[in-house]
Amino acid sequence: MNKPHNGIWVAYILSCFTPFTFLISGVVAIIYAGYRLDKGEDGEVINSHYYGLIRTFFLYLTFFVVLIVTVATTNGVLAGIERYWFHNTLLDKVAYAIPVVGGVFAILAILVWFMRMFQGMQQLKANKPHRPSTGPNL
Repeated sequence: MNKPHNGIWVAYILSCFTPFTFLISGVVAIIYAGYRLDKGEDGEVINSHYYGLIRTFFLYLTFFVVLIVTVATTNGVLAGIERYWFHNTLLDKVAYAIPVVGGVFAILAILVWFMRMFQGMQQLKANKPHRPSTGPNL
């Protein structure tokens, strides 16, 4: 870790802990990144990494909010239909499988998140500006 890069490394590490701390460390990381960007004391390379961390945080926050709302709504609607209108064991099984499928998507998204954090750390280590991944945007 280079001395001028210590702050960005802290932001990267906090961003990596975000899935495990239920967004608390990610919020701290983006507040810190915004503070550093507002001060304007870092170079273009570091600023690109701060922008990348902020972008990634909000991208995944949006993804997980949509995923949670979709899974909860779909599961609730199917369970309600099965219990009150149309009794069918297959429909009941599908309703209870939806959270499992949502969990698989969440695990895959977290793995992609970690890959992107690792990619950003590698770019920072090489003192290169952050370039967003051209892979799938979840």
